[in-house]
Amino acid sequence: MAYDFIPKSNNDIKKAGVFMTEHTKVYDYLFKKFNRPDPIALSKKLNEMKVIKISRGFQASFTLPDLKRELKLNDVKVQFGEGSRGGRGAANKGNLFEQHLGEDLNTWWNDEKNYKNNHSEKIIDEMAKMYGWHKAKKFNVAVEGGLNQRRPLIFPGNIPYIGTAGDQNIGKTVTDITVSTGERPSDKVYLSLKATGTVTFFNAGVTKYLPADEMKKFGTIKNLQGKNLLKMLGLDPKKLSAVFNQYGGNLKREQENVFKKMDRPKFINFLKSGIGYGYHYVHAKKPTEIHHFKMTKAFMTKLANPTSAIAYYGGKTSAGKRVDIDIDTPNIMLKINIRNKQGGVYPSHIMCDYTFKSYK
Repeated sequence: MAYDFIPKSNNDIKKAGVFMTEHTKVYDYLFKKFNRPDPIALSKKLNEMKVIKISRGFQASFTLPDLKRELKLNDVKVQFGEGSRGGRGAANKGNLFEQHLGEDLNTWWNDEKNYKNNHSEKIIDEMAKMYGWHKAKKFNVAVEGGLNQRRPLIFPGNIPYIGTAGDQNIGKTVTDITVSTGERPSDKVYLSLKATGTVTFFNAGVTKYLPADEMKKFGTIKNLQGKNLLKMLGLDPKKLSAVFNQYGGNLKREQENVFKKMDRPKFINFLKSGIGYGYHYVHAKKPTEIHHFKMTKAFMTKLANPTSAIAYYGGKTSAGKRVDIDIDTPNIMLKINIRNKQGGVYPSHIMCDYTFKSYK
């Protein structure tokens, strides 16, 4: 498919000379309501012309059936997708959710009704009751997600942690929107926003600790920090090295139960450092399902409670340049993966993706 026509104005659609009134109607609606100049992708191919690809960034704001009803669309089909922009969906979705919630917080404070997201008012009312915002004399909303503050892999005492080994109160670091009602620390609420079904607790570089030259030369990991990381995860450094050394050749996938091999006390502390506490978690799992709660120290501890761990050398579904570990807990399913995110072969990052089973 070739949805490579990304109009930046209503006039662009008209100039193309092949689209219908409903194409401009959808563009106008999204542009005026959300102030985004490139909300849709179109195709000039005859068999694709009636399909409008709406950026996935809007999935947290409305459903397609609602849009079709509101605009009374009969001649075109609407789908979520990025077209030739591919790969931007998750980032756009998060950025839009952040932008819209920031605007909707101000809408709530100003006692207006023009919410960007149909679910914002209910969620903000619930947060207001938790934090006493109804009694506040001032209300400042700072959208800060663009700061992307780093939380690297660190090794104090040669023990792995994400970001810090000390107090895991990380609200200031992970905040996407900070709501301030005064000058005291207790007057600030740090909102950490997630806008997809599967989301990430941490994403840290490992090139220094799992170096390609050691794997190529020795077929294993030699440096102390790298060995300690793999030991904590229950992974065999020789098997891990073979995954990357044999990529493109005779790589064989292998599955192994590593739960009993893990250093669980260290792994639990590692998870706690990745999850942290001291922020309000807001998760737009889908347009009609948004969850939110205080990430307290007690709930962080509850989440960092593994009950099983299965490693997949070479990936879970097909032989590839990665090692995955599926970890189950009572509340969340975790997937730790060690892979290259930069187009190479040898690992560049360790990531921890997760999906919630229960928010309580």
